[in-house]
Amino acid sequence: MFVRFNLDSTLLQHALSVPDGMQASVEQFDTTGTIPLRVVFWVTGGDFETFEDALDEDPTVVDSTGLATEKTRRLYRVTCPEGIADAKAYTAAIEGDGVILNATSDGDGWTVKTLFPDRESFAGFRDACEEVGLTPTVESIHSDTINQDDNAADLTPAQKEILTRAVEVGYFDIPRQTTLRGLGADVGVSGQAASERLRRGMETLVRETLADDLPNQ
Repeated sequence: MFVRFNLDSTLLQHALSVPDGMQASVEQFDTTGTIPLRVVFWVTGGDFETFEDALDEDPTVVDSTGLATEKTRRLYRVTCPEGIADAKAYTAAIEGDGVILNATSDGDGWTVKTLFPDRESFAGFRDACEEVGLTPTVESIHSDTINQDDNAADLTPAQKEILTRAVEVGYFDIPRQTTLRGLGADVGVSGQAASERLRRGMETLVRETLADDLPNQ
């Protein structure tokens, strides 16, 4: 069973919220009885130096390491404090035979894609989350043939907002009815941040809806 949900976790919230337009995509979670939760993730769309400074101040991070640098993204590993609620949620998912396929955030909670054997196992995971103060808000569930794309692009809330607003105010009209600066002002961000969100959102739409037509990379 495929489940996509939003989780009101504050993991990396501070670090992702300080730079404009920053987004994280998790590659791996791991934890043991003696090792606190560790998260490996890519970040894109914002100023990396500002993000790294904010990592040092983030209360959900006790240690961070840069692992790789590419042209438009960087890979990091962070260690979380012992007893963080997210560690218990991750353990509950594993104990329920769940698989975390993808988790993304722009600093306002996390959008998570998972596989669970059935509704009962997901219900157990949800109960475990609520016991530690986290609330999974389900967006969609598929109990039949699993489509990880969920028939919709994996846009963050900020990307959905900027794309929707761009259509509403005529940014895509010919001629355009507003500028990037005006579009950003409508959603409360700078023109540069609006450009980053719009670009990342449009790239996600193309990759997830036209994936079969794209060249192999």
